[in-house]
Amino acid sequence: MSSMSQTVQVTLRLPKDIYERITQAALIEQQQVEDLLRTLVAEGLEAHTTIRELLEHVSEDYRARLAREGKLEQSADDVLQELRDLREQITRELYPG
Repeated sequence: MSSMSQTVQVTLRLPKDIYERITQAALIEQQQVEDLLRTLVAEGLEAHTTIRELLEHVSEDYRARLAREGKLEQSADDVLQELRDLREQITRELYPG
């Protein structure tokens, strides 16, 4: 976590039910509410960054695959039509006649 020598005081409003959950968790973990909030914000920011990076990586992989298949410039309508055709093909194979 960041150094405590450089801190900024922040005031925020929370819904009462969220605040009550935080105070309950602080009590259970034997922490001050302020310390728990600091931890939750830091962990939430890290999780947000991790998820964003993961989605960016998946997006890059998908774009690379589309480029390999020559479909990177395919229009949204073409993509939807291809998906409809694929769905119909699967339906015919799974439920013949």
